[in-house]
Amino acid sequence: MYNTQTEKTRTIVATAFFAAVIYLGIQSFRIPLPAAVGTPFLHLGHIFVMLSIVCLGGKRATVSAIIGLVIFDIVNGYIHAIPNVVVSTIIKCLLVGYVFSTMKKHANNDPKKELSIAVLCAALYGFTNIFVDFIWNVIQLVILGSTLQAAFIAELSSIPATIINAVFTVIGTALLYLPVTSAYKKIISNKRA
Repeated sequence: MYNTQTEKTRTIVATAFFAAVIYLGIQSFRIPLPAAVGTPFLHLGHIFVMLSIVCLGGKRATVSAIIGLVIFDIVNGYIHAIPNVVVSTIIKCLLVGYVFSTMKKHANNDPKKELSIAVLCAALYGFTNIFVDFIWNVIQLVILGSTLQAAFIAELSSIPATIINAVFTVIGTALLYLPVTSAYKKIISNKRA
């Protein structure tokens, strides 16, 4: 019989593992992107958040993503970005996790169908990221004293950087989904009686 304590331990370890990978994905690979608002950069973090969603599910992925992203923000002086990171991560992970788990039920364990669903969900993740960041940054600029029109224009000029990250997330998810989920399933199913 499988030990419940062992299962809890595996859950904690998997969540911590993805938090570490998300952090390292941003910390070790960053290419600055031009933008009028903020200091965006191309990174692997969103890809690993997506992979945590498909492996862990939306709720656990939310925890791992928030831990990894917030640690990155603290270490690199982006403390001001933490509220946006937390709110947008909760929205993205729970929404995409729900959509992925719902659609995956109709894939009948077909890896190609699951891959297609994961890529579609990565696009949803990217779109959600663009939308939430846009709204957040417009509101932030208005609160800081900008007019709504100026904030809107400034944020529109910053969208290309977010779109580049969204496309990168879709491509990365498409390339890594099958090997990562296959390895994850082998590790998780390696249960001892």
